[in-house]
Amino acid sequence: MAFEKTIPLNEFITLQRGFDLPQDKRVMGDIPVVASTGVVGYHNEEKVLAPGVVIGRSGSIGGGQYITTNFWPLNT
Repeated sequence: MAFEKTIPLNEFITLQRGFDLPQDKRVMGDIPVVASTGVVGYHNEEKVLAPGVVIGRSGSIGGGQYITTNFWPLNT
């Protein structure tokens, strides 16, 4: 017989919306800037340490990206 245990989602992941970063505030670097559609540019500072998952808040159902490097998730 299989053992099943219900664990609240917030015990093993953190849900966080993205961070604003207008294009004119970006400084060229090697950190991917990630929107719900994928990498949309690069910056010199990360907001999230890898690994991470980016999904859209609205308008992009069924999509998502698994990010294996430090990154900046956009608030899109």
